[in-house]
Amino acid sequence: MTRAASFTASVAVIILALMPAGLAHEHATGVVKERMDGMAAMAKSMKSIAQRIKAGRNLGAIRTDAEAMQSLTPKFAEWFPRGSNQHPSEARPEIWQNWSDFESKGHALELEVTKLATIDTGNPAAVTAQVRSVNQACGACHELYRQKKR
Repeated sequence: MTRAASFTASVAVIILALMPAGLAHEHATGVVKERMDGMAAMAKSMKSIAQRIKAGRNLGAIRTDAEAMQSLTPKFAEWFPRGSNQHPSEARPEIWQNWSDFESKGHALELEVTKLATIDTGNPAAVTAQVRSVNQACGACHELYRQKKR
């Protein structure tokens, strides 16, 4: 499998994990809806970034998508007040049981997205590597703190 194919597969997993949540947004309210909408916006940005990398053109526009994500990442902690795991939320109770770890993972994502927003988009290999780091930060949190889809 080529690097590009491997990268595309990684991004696809994250996008697929996030995109179906849009259907659940219909019944979400308050902070849960805000959180779900924010996560969906980030997934949309990641999808756009993946398409640009796969096409191998317009990599400069990746910065705009990364900046959109960057505007959302500082909100992570406020998106998860205690008790905000009611349906249709996919947040697991472990978030509040391991708050410092959860918060640390949120900060790690914020750091990786900031790196992506400031990367030299003229270096496709560096962009691809940094997008992979963003995906890993997303996955690290989802693995522990997001309900698995049934």
